[in-house]
Amino acid sequence: MKTLISILCFTVISWATAAAQDGVKVAPENYKVLLDNTHVRVVDFTLKPGQKSPMVSRPNRVIYAITPAIGKLTGSDGKTIPMDRKAGEAWWADAESLAVENTGQAEIHTVVVELKQ
Repeated sequence: MKTLISILCFTVISWATAAAQDGVKVAPENYKVLLDNTHVRVVDFTLKPGQKSPMVSRPNRVIYAITPAIGKLTGSDGKTIPMDRKAGEAWWADAESLAVENTGQAEIHTVVVELKQ
């Protein structure tokens, strides 16, 4: 019985890890590290019109929109919410797993400052 429980736990953890990974690793065409130290990681994020990013795990962070960011956000629970940010706008986001779809007519370009524990 212990073996079955161990296998089940390992499977669930592996699935969760595979479902939401580091964006820099799974979508390097969209995520580029600008700075990485013991306090923060600064990531340049771009997404072309019609493009979708995979589900990625994101820590607590500050996001700054270089261009308007019009799209749809999908959480790990499958719920979607619209995103409509203006260029020059900055906002806070708590840690979460999230996929992004660009539903606008222009490329989304943001800088993300991820906080480390």
